[in-house]
Amino acid sequence: MINLGYNERRLIETLRGRGGMSRSELARDMDVSAPTLTRLTSSLLDAGLIVEAETSRPGNGRGKPSTVVEINPDGLFTLGVYFNPDDIRICVADLNGQIRAEVREDLEDHSFQHIMNIAAPAARQVVAQSGIDERRVLGCGLSFPGHFSRNPGHVFQIPQFTGWHDVDVDKDFQQYFDYPVHHENDGKAVILSELYYGVGRNLSNFAMIWLTYGIGGGVVVQRHLYRGAHRNAGEFGGLFPKSHSRPSGQDLCKTLGDAGISIRRLKDIDDRYADHPRMVEWLERATDQLRTLALTVARTMDPSAIVVGGSLPDWIIGHIVKRLGSLETLGEDFFVEPPEIHKSDLSEMPHLGAATIPLYRATTPSYYSGRALKGWA
Repeated sequence: MINLGYNERRLIETLRGRGGMSRSELARDMDVSAPTLTRLTSSLLDAGLIVEAETSRPGNGRGKPSTVVEINPDGLFTLGVYFNPDDIRICVADLNGQIRAEVREDLEDHSFQHIMNIAAPAARQVVAQSGIDERRVLGCGLSFPGHFSRNPGHVFQIPQFTGWHDVDVDKDFQQYFDYPVHHENDGKAVILSELYYGVGRNLSNFAMIWLTYGIGGGVVVQRHLYRGAHRNAGEFGGLFPKSHSRPSGQDLCKTLGDAGISIRRLKDIDDRYADHPRMVEWLERATDQLRTLALTVARTMDPSAIVVGGSLPDWIIGHIVKRLGSLETLGEDFFVEPPEIHKSDLSEMPHLGAATIPLYRATTPSYYSGRALKGWA
């Protein structure tokens, strides 16, 4: 077993954001002494979590070039399982966030047993296909739509998963997988992948708006996933009651259905509908609603950026982000520098977000609470 202390996590976090660095650069960046840095790098080299790069950087003087250390992508692997009303996606990812193997399958049956009957063998399949060292698999992350209720084991709040009311997600997933299982809802999982591999890689504070059949999201404060008192921070859909028109995929499907356009899946809404009057009307209204949401987020947490992503078709999210612009139109008294609005490049990889959950818990400094175990023998 390998224990990761706070400074070991800090070192990994620094390399994740900055890339390869010399020991002297790391010591200066982390504000630790050279002997401390040597001890930290030696520990992580022995554990296989970092490697010395093949190339070195020239020294400042006449001494030999300084050796660069970087994250070893083969040092850890994680499984990610993501499902929503349309499909299930399973992957194995390395320590640099590269997906080594994946499986995607459309869903027609949303029952717990059917989805687990797909997920369990697919998880074993991607591990076998990837050719990785199974002893280096840290754990399995699962993500799905919905938010936490008063009973923390029951989180599904969307119509397609009403049959899951007897499923305890804290207990009932584990039996299907060979590794420790951790779960988050989809919005919080994807903001973790943005934190590590996307827009938030070098940001301390940012928010994500996640647009699928519903509306979700997440908040990162000082590079920590902020969950709130009841683990529902960033559940922005609650600002838009379901009894009213809202900027959600379900609402869009209903809007088009009322116009005689039958939509089975969000991905069926391609750009041939872009000029349809009901589509134009929905985009105008949804963008105005999301502008109000973005202003609320900007005023409340003053983030560096707001990232917009989701399973809504890419052209729709692109349109919304373009219309939101730089948030300079958020109000006549918005005098401070507004957060940048970014379109996520990871919307097609929500299973990478799921795979990031166990990695976040084991390697992020802000999640440190004593000694952290990697999970392999």
